[in-house]
Amino acid sequence: MNFFDADVIIVGAGPTGLMLAGELRLNGVSVTVLDKLAEPIRESRALGFSARTIEEFAQRGLMARFGEVGVIPAGHFGGVPLDYQVIEGGSYGARGVPQARTEGVLGGWAVQLGAVVRRGVEVTGVDLDDDGVSVTVQGAGGADRLRARYVVGCDGARSIVRTSAGIDFPG
Repeated sequence: MNFFDADVIIVGAGPTGLMLAGELRLNGVSVTVLDKLAEPIRESRALGFSARTIEEFAQRGLMARFGEVGVIPAGHFGGVPLDYQVIEGGSYGARGVPQARTEGVLGGWAVQLGAVVRRGVEVTGVDLDDDGVSVTVQGAGGADRLRARYVVGCDGARSIVRTSAGIDFPG
């Protein structure tokens, strides 16, 4: 019998990794999220999210956690202007929501659901075998090795998970 630290290890505690952690926890999957940053980001790479993301967050009851959110009332489809104000509750997306705020909401939700988020832990290796995945990490306490059934790379363009799997990133 194999020992697993979690069913799934997610590498990267940005919005994608944290949303995935919450979704997996809603389905009873044990999750550990690892991020090399010791603290959540303070700067923002994004200042809002799409209309579909608003819908997804609303489905999970998360929109109220954001407080007052400004929306983008107009957009376009292939250059054709669209006015979303004519649709009740319609918008092109949320604006003025820093990524740090989004990560705070999603991280709080994932942890509330039982996800483990470990910060200041850099993944330095990923090794697949017949029974699961071993993840080598380096943190303040030194090197460690974690086991999971699966690992998911939500760690950006320089993903250790992607490169360990031999998946190219031509973009």
